[in-house]
Formats: sequence, C-alpha cells, structure tokens
Amino acid sequence: MSTTNKTNKGQKRSVNQSSSPATTPSLLSNYKFWLASCLIIVVISFAIQRQTIDKTNKTATEKERLFTSDELRTYTKDELYLAILGHVFNVSSAPRFYSSTGGYKFYTGRDASRSFHTGKSTEEDLTDDLTGLNDEAVASVYDWLAFYQKQYPQIGKLIGRYFDANGAPTKHFQNVLVSVDHMKKKEEEKATFEQKWPPCNSEWSHDTGRRVWCTDKSGGVQRTWIGFPRRYFDSSLKTERCVCVQNSDKQDGRFKEYDNCLSTSNECRLPD
Repeated sequence: MSTTNKTNKGQKRSVNQSSSPATTPSLLSNYKFWLASCLIIVVISFAIQRQTIDKTNKTATEKERLFTSDELRTYTKDELYLAILGHVFNVSSAPRFYSSTGGYKFYTGRDASRSFHTGKSTEEDLTDDLTGLNDEAVASVYDWLAFYQKQYPQIGKLIGRYFDANGAPTKHFQNVLVSVDHMKKKEEEKATFEQKWPPCNSEWSHDTGRRVWCTDKSGGVQRTWIGFPRRYFDSSLKTERCVCVQNSDKQDGRFKEYDNCLSTSNECRLPD
C-alpha cells in the first residue's frame, strides 16, 4: 500500500472519528428539552386539577352549611343573608335593597316566605308559615325561590320548618313541592284546553259597553278557524270567561250562548 493511500485512509478515519461525537450533545439536548416540557405540563395539569377540586369542595361545603334562626339573624349588617322556603341566600351584593336603609330590609336575617306572596311586612306575614295558602299561592312563593336561585348565591339551608338538623327536606317542604306539582299540572291542562278552545278577544268602552269576539289569532292561538264566542265557567278558578268554539262544539253543554247574540256570530256585545 502506498503512502498516499495510507494518508487518505487516515484522514477519512480522522474525519469519521471527529464527526460522530458531535451528534451526542444534540440528542441529549433534545431529550432534556422534551423531559422539561413534560414536567411543566404535569405540574400545570396538577395545579389546575387541584384548583378545581378545591373550588368544588368549597362550593359543596357552602351548599351544605346549616343555619339556625339565631345565626341567620346576625347577618343583617356587613353580610346580608335571607331565607325563603328554608334556602339561605347571600344578598350582600344588593345593599340598596336589603341593608338597614333598603326597601326590603325586613326580609334580611329571616325566612319571610309568606310575605313573598302577601306583599305585606307585618309580623304576621314575616314568617315562613304558609298555612292556609292554596296551591297557587304556595307555587307563587316557590317561583320567588327560583328567582333568588338565579340572582344570588345560595349558601345553605335554615334548620326549622323546611329542613331538619341534617339538612334533609321536611314534610313541610314536601308539601310545597306537591302544591307546585298540582299547579304545574293545572297549567298544562289549561294550555291544552286553550289550544282547543282559545280565549276570546275582549274590550270595554264607556259608550258601547263590553265586546267579545273571535279571530284566527284570538287568545294568542294561531289557527285555521275563527270560532264563535261562548260563555265557559272555569270551575278551578270559579269564574266565567269567554272562549271561542267551533261548529262541532256548539252542542257541548259546557259552553253557553250569550244573550242577544246570534249563535253564528263571531262577536257579541254584552250589556253592562
């Protein structure tokens, strides 16, 4: 072998030996970067998960907080709490209503459920006792509960008429739900009734008296027929009202013709 060839082989070997170690730092650097990125992601994920768990636990704790009547009465100054149907709300965000100078200050620090129906602020009304109220009245109080649940943070329950010492609903609260369910069924029945027999249009004038009439939109019910005004006695409300009926309903004993009004007329004028 010539000296030239040996020299060339030596140079190639030298080049190969010097170039191969250069790839090692690059791979190691990439590995370290990948490892560091993974660690950062794990730490961030753990922090977010811990924050979520803490927030959930805090919310659960607040929802399960139980108040006595004496405790609730202390929240009428810096912090403003009130209860409705045994559900306690923090209304501190609305001091113009619930502070000592607010228009609804008599609700603060107590459960005045009955007053939400009567609208009165006497001691007889500023109570959680709904005894004597019918289903419609009780359901109206429950509607106020739903309103507060949307407007203010619910922070606990009041031990007493509606929840026991463990925060479980009492028979009184179950009775409220029964009344609400009764009213819901009545409203569904009314809606079904009015789809078939819509309310009449009605107006009163000092000169001409009262007028009732039917159109294809009267009662807010869009339809393909107009109908004829008839008297209908609503036994649930103990009142008489005007409904629009079709030809096929004219013989229905529930619907009575108006005096001095043609049975085929779409409107009737009623004496005062």
